[in-house]
Amino acid sequence: MSLETTQSAELSSRQRVSSRRELLVIIMLSALGGAVSVPIGYAGNLLKSVPILPFGTGQALSGIHVLWILLAGVLVKRAGAGTMTGILKGLVELSLFSVHGFTVLLVSSVEGVFIDLALAALGRRKAASLVAAGGLSSSSNVIVLWLTLLQDLPSPIVVYMFVVSFVSGCLFAGYLGARVVRTGWFLLEKKNDAGPQGRT
Repeated sequence: MSLETTQSAELSSRQRVSSRRELLVIIMLSALGGAVSVPIGYAGNLLKSVPILPFGTGQALSGIHVLWILLAGVLVKRAGAGTMTGILKGLVELSLFSVHGFTVLLVSSVEGVFIDLALAALGRRKAASLVAAGGLSSSSNVIVLWLTLLQDLPSPIVVYMFVVSFVSGCLFAGYLGARVVRTGWFLLEKKNDAGPQGRT
């Protein structure tokens, strides 16, 4: 067997392993995100019953829904990773009887598309890029709800919901996601640095 054939076989094997790991990351984050988002959705719905809070205040929790999609988009550096995660996450929420019903699949899918577009345009390295991506993706759910279910809602309330959701996405998805990624890479580098010493 020639050297080129051997190198090609090794490269192909590494690509298959990498693809399996990336798919596993997407599946795990989709499942975890879907399981967390269902009770968060019900919690946001309960905020509507608080008289002193204006309609749409539940959007303050919307950034939590996007965190998992953002992490997948950053960790899996492939086009469409966010969209795939959003679709799978929406299916998980739908199977767990989300308060939003079938709409949750559309909302989650659109959030995934926005993550992919934002990361492609802004990059994955800077925290500011992740914050902006989180805000844009989170607030996209307001647009979907407005176009599908809330068309008769007054414009000031829609704007309020959009702003609240954007800020929530910046904080809970973008900022928190950036901290999670940074901590993960730090621990990984620390483990790699300690590895050779542990074997001597």
